[in-house]
Amino acid sequence: MFDTGKKEQNAIDKIVVGLGNPGPEYAGTRHNLGYRALDAFLHLIGKRKNFLPGPKSRVQVVKIKRKNVLLVRPTTYMNLSGDALRPLLKKYDLEISDVLVVHDEMDVEFGRAKMRRGGGAAGHKGIKSIIETCGEDFTRIKIGIGVPQDNNENANIDWVLGRPTEAEEAILSELMPKIAEGIKVWINEGSEKAMTLFNTQMKSDNGDDETGKQEENSSIEENKTENDER
Repeated sequence: MFDTGKKEQNAIDKIVVGLGNPGPEYAGTRHNLGYRALDAFLHLIGKRKNFLPGPKSRVQVVKIKRKNVLLVRPTTYMNLSGDALRPLLKKYDLEISDVLVVHDEMDVEFGRAKMRRGGGAAGHKGIKSIIETCGEDFTRIKIGIGVPQDNNENANIDWVLGRPTEAEEAILSELMPKIAEGIKVWINEGSEKAMTLFNTQMKSDNGDDETGKQEENSSIEENKTENDER
């Protein structure tokens, strides 16, 4: 039994997972934007960061409009993220559809983000692990990190494990509060409404006028890159 504080005895209604790699050598890298998003969410709701030991994870319970929400930072490496989530689903008798996963995404342009439900891993090893271990019917917020100029396997690994440039940091500082708001809307309103509101806002912020059909086609194209693992 792990300790999440006094609210441990209460039922958990939703789980939000921020993906990343453990250890100081990975702190602040592009691959750890999921961790960073949870910190931004805690800042948004005015809660102090207080992650406690969980099964292969660090966890914190917050209450949002009568919902107890478990924030999860896996302490496995990225390719074993599902091993951190599976025992939590079992412990709290939740379905994978009760989960939101926030992660970096090379197939999305840097500074943009998308929310979607279901689909494939698009080469992301953390998402692949969760799908294989827990199922695919969860909602994701994909935080775009783009691709390096030399788009090959070695360059891609260096890219995701590298730290954002000063210019990128400025963009992320503006993006993270929007990611945090997207998490909050998902908790309060559910996947469908949250996806509509979040994706519309992202398009508006970036001056896009894409249709819903174009968005769906884009999602299909993203999943075609599933063998390009990272």
